[in-house]
Amino acid sequence: MKSKLPLEAELEPLFLRKLPPMPFNVKDGFVQVMPWIALINGILGIVRLIKVYSDSYAISYGVTTEATFSLLATAVTSILSLLAFTSLRANRRRGWNFLYFAVLISTVLNLLSGVLDFGIGEILFTLLFSTFELWVLFNIRERYW
Repeated sequence: MKSKLPLEAELEPLFLRKLPPMPFNVKDGFVQVMPWIALINGILGIVRLIKVYSDSYAISYGVTTEATFSLLATAVTSILSLLAFTSLRANRRRGWNFLYFAVLISTVLNLLSGVLDFGIGEILFTLLFSTFELWVLFNIRERYW
């Protein structure tokens, strides 16, 4: 087995042993569409960043601390998603690693944004969505070499 990424060894038992496994046909479907999901996520994230920074309100008054964390998460995940596209199409582990880091970084930054904004809904949504993303990633990890 390849060397473990940060927190990978700690998260693996949770997502592969405690949560139900993903059926093989669903796993195969995710492996086939994951490069395209990463590409679309990366492009839409960059478009969102361009829109926010070209908005006259954001230029005039700046953005709040919570919005800064959210935009930083968008920028990082967009770049990592775009970097993952080619490797995911070739079923390379490098693409999986990029998505793994994108989910971890996005989770931390969105949780910080929710805490600073006292947004319990944002915190719960981040935890729920990140759990689903990591469950999918850990279930399809074996398909990337």
